[in-house]
Amino acid sequence: MDLIRVVLAEGDSWTSGDIINPDIVKDLKGNVNDKLNDSYRLPKVWPYKLGTKLNIEVINEAIAGSSNDGIIRRTINKVTELLNVYKKEEIYVIIGLTSPERKDFYHKKDNDYGWDVLYPLDSSEITEERKLFKKVYSSIYWNKEEYFSRYLQSVFLLHNFFRSKGIEHTFFNAFYQDNDGNFKYDLNKSLELFEAKTSNNYLKSIGIKTLLTEYKKIVKSNFCNTSFKSYIEYNAKDIYDGIHPNEKGHELWANYLHTYLKNKDKICGHDLINLARLDVPDEDIKDWYKDIPEINELDPRGYPMMRPLFSQTNLNITMGVEPKNTDDISDDEEFYYFTMLHHDIVLVARNLRKLPLKVVKALRDNKCKLILDDSLEGRPIYKFLDEIYYKATNMEIPKSSIYYITNNLFAEKQHREWKNNNNFYKEHINVISYMYNVVDIQRLKNPNTHIHTQANLPEYIDIEKEIEYKAENINNIKTFLKVNRTGRPERNLFMLYVNKHNLYNKFKISFPNYQEEGYDTFTKDKFKSLLHEDNIKSLKEKTPFNIDNTDATNHGPPGVGEGKFDADLPFHPKHYRDTFISVVFCAFPFDKACHLHSSTFNPIYCGHPIIQFGPKGSLAELRNRGFKTFNKWWDESYDDIANDWDRFKAVCSIVNLLSTKSQEELLEMYKDMKEVLQYNSNLIYNYDIPNNLTNKVLYHAKQEPKELI
Repeated sequence: MDLIRVVLAEGDSWTSGDIINPDIVKDLKGNVNDKLNDSYRLPKVWPYKLGTKLNIEVINEAIAGSSNDGIIRRTINKVTELLNVYKKEEIYVIIGLTSPERKDFYHKKDNDYGWDVLYPLDSSEITEERKLFKKVYSSIYWNKEEYFSRYLQSVFLLHNFFRSKGIEHTFFNAFYQDNDGNFKYDLNKSLELFEAKTSNNYLKSIGIKTLLTEYKKIVKSNFCNTSFKSYIEYNAKDIYDGIHPNEKGHELWANYLHTYLKNKDKICGHDLINLARLDVPDEDIKDWYKDIPEINELDPRGYPMMRPLFSQTNLNITMGVEPKNTDDISDDEEFYYFTMLHHDIVLVARNLRKLPLKVVKALRDNKCKLILDDSLEGRPIYKFLDEIYYKATNMEIPKSSIYYITNNLFAEKQHREWKNNNNFYKEHINVISYMYNVVDIQRLKNPNTHIHTQANLPEYIDIEKEIEYKAENINNIKTFLKVNRTGRPERNLFMLYVNKHNLYNKFKISFPNYQEEGYDTFTKDKFKSLLHEDNIKSLKEKTPFNIDNTDATNHGPPGVGEGKFDADLPFHPKHYRDTFISVVFCAFPFDKACHLHSSTFNPIYCGHPIIQFGPKGSLAELRNRGFKTFNKWWDESYDDIANDWDRFKAVCSIVNLLSTKSQEELLEMYKDMKEVLQYNSNLIYNYDIPNNLTNKVLYHAKQEPKELI
């Protein structure tokens, strides 16, 4: 932005500011844009604050109550005026787009004329004639097809107007408000949901399909990656005066925009080290790590593997950061360095010296941010923290430049505890818990993801249709779905429970084989009847249990494709339709970490309630992150049981209790869950990646949402 001399800000009340001087309230009669109020209002809203941070003049032309129609008219007029004073490269425009339902109508009768803005919560005093018009209009012409189409056209036309004039610009959505008056955070997600629920032929017939495609390109190139409302609500409390942001909210957004404008063209370094293949490292990588024999090992299924400490990740793609060869980055350029970690994170921390020398130097010079991607795993982090704090200190790397991203949903809390116990460190790394497998559902919906294309998850889940299907096929719907791909002691024991109580007719089960486990004496005594040799023999005789060919053919060394074992391959969605409840066993239920993966989130996305055996507090953690659980329909106090095997027994008891219900009772229960199931599925569909990851790394958002602080 070195050449910019003036910034034009346009929008509605979220840009103009709905802030009134209390001394002149009566004089203004609700008109926040009255000139009498300018000296009080304008310094308190984000355009002025952004201008101060940039040391650039910012012209705020926004008007409260505007529609996008009005924003377009004013923007074109003002930009044309500015081009008479400034060169095109000296002008920057920031548009805060408003709710698309709003629409302008020009009225003209006698001496009364001007623009009326119609929008869902219109409380203005207008004539009876205009009230009647609004009533008729809203009953016939106010629909998503109309206002989404008009919104898409508005963005497309404005974007191309700026391009024709050679003017740099940024869009953001202030908020989103639907016809019911409900505020939605992310208009882009609403558009995606609309597209998913609507046929391509229909979209083409009304001329929206191509507009949607073009709009997505503009979003990628010229939109902030979060809405104003979403960002400030995620990061702070006490940010509203009524329904509009107060000065604190405007300050937060100005900070975000300032950082965004500085960082939106940031790059990341790519080189031999962080592009190493995880599955088949080449000879150069093997040579690089020849002094670290610990990376040569057997995987959990007995296959030899050599896993580099640092390897390739796609998080830079997720965050929209463009790669550049590390060697081509100049000494004065700032950049990010993204890398995936070896599963032994303590070993990684101990060997930070294996990062490229250029990266280490840039970190020391505050020219680089190190992004350690451990989002596929969810391990306890206390020993890792001990090691990485010590190593960063020893190597003179600023700790604030290190970002550790993990699928351990307890990690942020554990980091706070660790900092309290190690308060001699005055600077800290950034620890971010990230629900990777929620995001990964987008990949699992892609028909080109796997060779088993029939196993792809549906584009969208409509619980009404799930209810209809279950009602029509009631006699063929099983109570439970239980998948077990990787053998573990607790999963084997649960299958022994199913076998002991002969619950097979209640289940659809995936279970390849019984693996001999060395249970300790305490466990053997606690589950004496389950671990009786006759029960074990009986179970072995019944294996394998294959739900479908994704079970029967998904064997071999880790990988994707024929003859490989893909742990993330989704089961046929039909199995979720043909069952009522998923019984979920988390990856490591005995760890002091909360690693929730596809076994939890795939069924939730597909419209299933879950009974989950995980670490103590795993259900509570789901609720902390916005999900709703099922205590209304069964006792979830098992989640609070400290002893792991007692918690296991409680889960088995819930399963046993629900197994006594008839198909009709289960269907009524499922119907009663409808709103919760749809809410959970939509939460995954609309998962807020920017505020949960990108904004934390790139734009200084808090490491935890406000509800967890």
